[in-house]
Amino acid sequence: MADHESTPSHNAERDTSTVSLPDSSASPVKVEATNVHPHRRSRKTAFFSQVKAALFAFPRGLHVLLLIICFVLGFALVTQVRAQRDDLVESLSEEDLVVLLNELNTQEDNLRSQRSELQSQLSELRDAESQLQAAEDAAKQAQQQAAINAGTVAVKGEGVIMSVVDPAAGLTATQFVMTLGELRNAGAEAIELNGVRLSARSSFVSHGSTISVDATVIRSPYVWKVIGSSHTIATALEIQAGSAAQMRAKGANVSITEAEEVVINSLATPLTPKYAHEVK
Repeated sequence: MADHESTPSHNAERDTSTVSLPDSSASPVKVEATNVHPHRRSRKTAFFSQVKAALFAFPRGLHVLLLIICFVLGFALVTQVRAQRDDLVESLSEEDLVVLLNELNTQEDNLRSQRSELQSQLSELRDAESQLQAAEDAAKQAQQQAAINAGTVAVKGEGVIMSVVDPAAGLTATQFVMTLGELRNAGAEAIELNGVRLSARSSFVSHGSTISVDATVIRSPYVWKVIGSSHTIATALEIQAGSAAQMRAKGANVSITEAEEVVINSLATPLTPKYAHEVK
């Protein structure tokens, strides 16, 4: 390849270089290069420009050939790596292979043992969680039942409504205490009398012709709201010589109605313990 350089001037002059390809059958390709004033472009830029022009001067067929050669070399490299790995295993003696197999079997047994242990721990955790949930549910239910028995929460449910009209004011605290006892024995879960929530601490007192319950004076008509088995409670109140019969004997009018839903919104005042303390 021959290079012809021209005398540098302010205006760039064009130079023509002829590059002969290794293939004798290929025709020479002319590559035009531009000589630039050294103050405008560096020699490094001119060098890379010439290299780029020389590379693109090759025919397209040669580009494909170079691509195929690179692919073959890469495939050969991968094959060689695999062959070396296989040769490493094949080079082991029978004793070495036995040792290797035993080690693999031991590792497999260890992994299975760890898996079994983890499954056992998971099962224990699930059982413990179920027991904890059951204990929490039982505690919540007991707390709810205690609140209902103490009369500190509003309740609703099946029950009866008993209305007692005493025009002659002949009823005394005795009839009310007897009625309350019959209701509890019949399985009443919540009781309200004239807007007063009754509890285990409730008491009745007679003041002449008036009746008071838990220090609250109540007057006729007396309306009992009771939650529980409606049929059982109604039957208990109507037994012979029962509370309903005795109130009627005193001149009161008593009516008992079974209801699918009785609502009790009144609340009892909780007792603050003075002497009793929780055992821990």
